Amino acid sequence: MSAEEFNELAGRIEGLSIAVMFLAAELEHEAVINGPRYCEVMRGMASKLSFDGGHLAATQRTLREMAKRMDEARSQRRSSVDRT
Repeated sequence: MSAEEFNELAGRIEGLSIAVMFLAAELEHEAVINGPRYCEVMRGMASKLSFDGGHLAATQRTLREMAKRMDEARSQRRSSVDRT
């Protein structure tokens, strides 16, 4: 895979990740989903995944990182509301 192909793939994956996190934040804001529970489920899924392929560790790490980033964003939103 060339550097250009890798960057294209990485950019698409990052874009999808951001879209999923934004969607989850919006659904949480509208009280459609429980955000902390969603993150907990993502972490649980990461621990339970098992499939053949060299990308298992990256998949698990990505799910955990996304959950962490969503938790951090939720915390920031709360602290900014608390300050107003």
